[in-house]
Amino acid sequence: MAQVATINFVDQDSKKPGVAMVRVQGDVVGLTLSLEADGDIEVFLGLGEVDELTRALERARTLADASLS
Repeated sequence: MAQVATINFVDQDSKKPGVAMVRVQGDVVGLTLSLEADGDIEVFLGLGEVDELTRALERARTLADASLS
């Protein structure tokens, strides 16, 4: 799979460092979430699920922005 992005972050609940990785091969997108001391989860999504997840994250971002006002 080809690496698309690696995003380092701090988990806002546990305050532990983490990483999100996005990979792609053909029409499958791999998404890995990992916290420094708590292991990894990697899932493989089809294009429909990628679209659904993208829309959900965009909605969550809009709601989070609204809470800052």
